[in-house]
Amino acid sequence: MKKVFILVLVLFIAFLFVGCSESDPEMVSSDGNEVSDDNTAAEDIDVQDEEIIEENDEDQVDDVTEEPDEPEQPEEEPTEPAIDPIGNFNLNFSGQINTTISTSSRGGNGVANFNYNGMPFTFNSINIPMVGDIFPLAMVNSGNIIVLWLDSLGLSDISGTSEKQVFGISFPQNAGTGSGTMKELGSYAFYGDITVNITGGQFDIKCVRAVSDSGEYEITANDGANIAFVANGDLFDPSLAESMIPYPACQ
Repeated sequence: MKKVFILVLVLFIAFLFVGCSESDPEMVSSDGNEVSDDNTAAEDIDVQDEEIIEENDEDQVDDVTEEPDEPEQPEEEPTEPAIDPIGNFNLNFSGQINTTISTSSRGGNGVANFNYNGMPFTFNSINIPMVGDIFPLAMVNSGNIIVLWLDSLGLSDISGTSEKQVFGISFPQNAGTGSGTMKELGSYAFYGDITVNITGGQFDIKCVRAVSDSGEYEITANDGANIAFVANGDLFDPSLAESMIPYPACQ
């Protein structure tokens, strides 16, 4: 009986050994703990998730650190430099508009006051004995009314040709009554030199020292035969506005 019991015990132990060897193998960690394959797979997934999170974090950091494009600034238009005047003027006139020039021409009443390079000038009405009031003189010229003031004129100048200083202003012949700016009206003023021959009806403006369309005017009458107005403004170097008037600059 004792031998039979020992044999049964040996077979039972052998059975247990075989059963244990056929069961799923288990991994053992370095600290002696058992680690299953399922845990290893979980760790692989965790590692992949961590890598994805790290990549996303890097992308987010790049997005945050990337500087936004600066908006384009509109280009500033260059501004023209300011032009300083070399003088100013203030004048008034009322009188006849002459269509021809001769000793029978009649001037009007009025005064031209102006400054040129710091020097003040006043051109008044001129009355010549046996001729009468002749300046300031308004006349028609190429569709414009030009009014001229001279610095002086004597009886000896009537029969011959002389050179004088002149201040003038021009308006369109059809300018109506009212007020506004000279530039909008097409009006201009000038100061320069003129050749005068009253008997021969000659008025040739040789050159100008100052010009202007920068001023204001008020016309109170203009019926084609008579005109009355006042005007004032600044004077400028003619080299800056050579196309304004058909006269050359004085040298």
